[in-house]
Amino acid sequence: MQQRQQSHDKRQRLFTASEVAEFEYCPLVWWHQQYEPLAEADSEELFARLVELEHENGTQAPALPEYQMVEQLLVRKGAFDEGRQQHREHAEEVEEIQEERVVVARRSANMRILALVAAVILVLAVLLIVAAILLR
Repeated sequence: MQQRQQSHDKRQRLFTASEVAEFEYCPLVWWHQQYEPLAEADSEELFARLVELEHENGTQAPALPEYQMVEQLLVRKGAFDEGRQQHREHAEEVEEIQEERVVVARRSANMRILALVAAVILVLAVLLIVAAILLR
């Protein structure tokens, strides 16, 4: 009984919302991602497989489901790479802005100190002038 329950649990798989959305977008790609090793292949391997399919099937290759699936995987990998590149560029821009803020903050702090020193010198000069006039 317990063994039967375990085998039933193994067969009944729960899917995440993102998996359902991926299935809705393209069931063929979803199936191949779940059960096809090409889904984990890098772009070079996928391009090699496309060339192989074109060599084997000629002009009919683009009509093959496997060819379409590999194309979809390449598109997804390309979009992912592009997104990563955009994220990297954005992170670099944010880092530059933060560095500029630090430089500006240092400058403003230095300007405050300089203004304070100038004010102290001015007050001291005025006091010395007043003292010199009074002592005459």
